[in-house]
Amino acid sequence: MLVCKDLEYKVGDFHLENFFLILEKGDYCALLGPSGSGKTVLLELIAGLRVLKKGTILIDGTDCTFVPPQRRPVGILFQDYALFPHMSVFDNIAWPLVIRNMKKQEVHEMVVRFAEDLDIARHLDRMPESLSGGEKQRVALARTLVIHPKVLLLDEPLSALDAPLRDQSALLLKKVSDTGITILHVTHDPSEVRMLANRQVAIT
Repeated sequence: MLVCKDLEYKVGDFHLENFFLILEKGDYCALLGPSGSGKTVLLELIAGLRVLKKGTILIDGTDCTFVPPQRRPVGILFQDYALFPHMSVFDNIAWPLVIRNMKKQEVHEMVVRFAEDLDIARHLDRMPESLSGGEKQRVALARTLVIHPKVLLLDEPLSALDAPLRDQSALLLKKVSDTGITILHVTHDPSEVRMLANRQVAIT
């Protein structure tokens, strides 16, 4: 499903070289490594937010190395959720569909469906600043999943949550994984690895 061959990228003092990874459909892989090892950079390379110096990225058999981010079957969820503060919950979730020029009615139906699935339909008219941490995470996850990604990239999605919300969110991610999406999850927490991942990869 996801194949990274001989990836090379350099920025400042950071240098990723000869990175290789193969994930199958439905794999939940924990990406481990110390701060500054380039875990987030790797996610951004796979998502197309950074341009490789060398290497190949294949997703479901298609070479996506030079495909722009909005055309890759990839969703990425950042640690701070990166919600648009000036947009309602509805508009935040709808944004990836709007920039893909989907019809208004289709956008509405998709947003409502994912909001209901993630139990945030009652918040669609609210602004992000009025939401709790767990609610913000669900909005960001809905925005990520609404494009039906084949690969989901998670950058420490549980680190900002307190213990009860972490457990609840981990169960939500497990549910997402059970749909067959391939997940690459950056974490420092061994308990997250034990709870969620069937594979581990270290980056140094």
